[in-house]
Amino acid sequence: MRVLPHKILAFFKRSFDSNDRLKMKLTETQIKIIEAAEIEFAEMGYAGASIREITNRAGVNIAAINYHFGSKEALFKEMVLYHIEPINQVRMTLLADALANNDSKPLPLEEVVDIIVRPLLAALISESCNDFHFMRAMGKGMVEERSFMKDLQQDMLKEIMPKFISAISNSLGNPQFDKIAYGIHFLTCCIIGEMMQHTRLAMVSGGTIDLNDIDGLVDHLVAFISAGLKAVSELKPIN
Repeated sequence: MRVLPHKILAFFKRSFDSNDRLKMKLTETQIKIIEAAEIEFAEMGYAGASIREITNRAGVNIAAINYHFGSKEALFKEMVLYHIEPINQVRMTLLADALANNDSKPLPLEEVVDIIVRPLLAALISESCNDFHFMRAMGKGMVEERSFMKDLQQDMLKEIMPKFISAISNSLGNPQFDKIAYGIHFLTCCIIGEMMQHTRLAMVSGGTIDLNDIDGLVDHLVAFISAGLKAVSELKPIN
């Protein structure tokens, strides 16, 4: 079941407006630095990103980054949470509404996966800029596997992970937990891979697929992930 785009956008506005952490903490200068950092991290990855280059892009001095964020690590974390926290609020709201409308019975697997995937890609692909800077920056950063990245992933997922693990397990008929763990791991890898290599789709398709076609992308990705989750849950041990 596809989540309606206008519903997603309404949820995003409400989620961002109600996100006190973002409203209270981020100034215009901080947002300018975050937007400059997205470009640098997207092009160079976390390890290769230069604080000096970020300051040049943002039109600020290095002291401003040290004052507002303290370090490159803290800047990367704030950049990720600036985007992901409102998205996670949307995901939680959509899941709660879907379960309530279904009398708390297990949802179709494709609907649960859609709620995970569509708000993320709808938000990031529809952003004005758009060379998909944040998608690429986050994707590249996550594959570097630095120690703080693990803590960041836990911060991002600590609220939503238990609820979506439960929803996916229920949709699959509650198979052994190792099947769910493998499935969630592969789901995450698919999403990170898409974020990091989204522009490759133009090359693979010979330019016939519009990179800004959110619904086309999400429909195919949801079908791919859902089929994989089902296949993993039904996999029999090899004797």
